This record gives sequence, structure tokens and C-alpha cells, in this order.
Amino acid sequence: MSYNWNVYKLFSNGNRAKAPFAVVEGEDCESESFMYRVRKNLEEKFGAKAALTKYKIMRADLPQEERADVEEEKNLVLRNRVLSTKINALGLDLENKRTAGALVMSGDTNWKWQWCVLRMASNQFIAALSPEFDTTENAQEWMENETNNLTK
Repeated sequence: MSYNWNVYKLFSNGNRAKAPFAVVEGEDCESESFMYRVRKNLEEKFGAKAALTKYKIMRADLPQEERADVEEEKNLVLRNRVLSTKINALGLDLENKRTAGALVMSGDTNWKWQWCVLRMASNQFIAALSPEFDTTENAQEWMENETNNLTK
């Protein structure tokens, strides 16, 4: 059975392009003959340099989002909500400051792991948002419990 396969460019940072830059028809994307046809097709359409780029091939009739990315994005949104809630509870005025929440171990946290709010450009400590933890696993577990509390 023949399928259409979307060919996505992979960037040097590991991310893939949002839209495919080519569609190739074939049966099995793992076979050498298929890969040869993909390279040949790319070379014909875009020149020799395009055939040398790294790319990801996904079957066109299946979902194009990668499950791990979607799950990671969801967790990031929940984590940011937890950190925002903690910042609001402390009554910090961060309106005109570019800040980020992060898991930090530094002198400001007594050399323990702690979720904190930092100034973005310099990573300057502003405030602690969680208790101190001896390990990152304990800190991640605390964050999981907090995100679960949000979703209940």
C-alpha cells in the first residue's frame, strides 16, 4: 500500500519546521530505495544542498504533532500557572520586570534546590516560590503535586 509522506526540515537546534517542504509518495519510509527517492526528489526540486539537509519524514494521513512535544507544552503551561499563583500569593510587583520561573541551586537558596523567580537577562534571584529540596527529583515531585492541585 502506498502512502504520502511529509518531509519536514530539521533545524540545527533539533526542532522541525512547522510545515512540510515536500511530499513524497511511497510504501515504507524505512527502506533504502525510499530514502534514495526522497533525496533524489529533494535534489530535483530544491537543488543539491536541500538533499544534504537533515529532515524528518512523517506519514501524511497520521497526526503531525509529536505526542511528547504536546505533553511537554501542557506541563510547561501548568508549571507556569503554579509559579504565577505563587508569585501572586507573595504579592510581588513584577509588572515591568522581565522575569522567569526556574528551579535553582545557588547561594540565595542555601545551596538547596528551590523553585524561584529570577530576572531574565541576568538570572538575578528575586524570590523563592517553594520550599528547599535536597534533590531535583523532590523539587519535580513538589511541582507535580502543585500542578495536580491546580487541575483538580
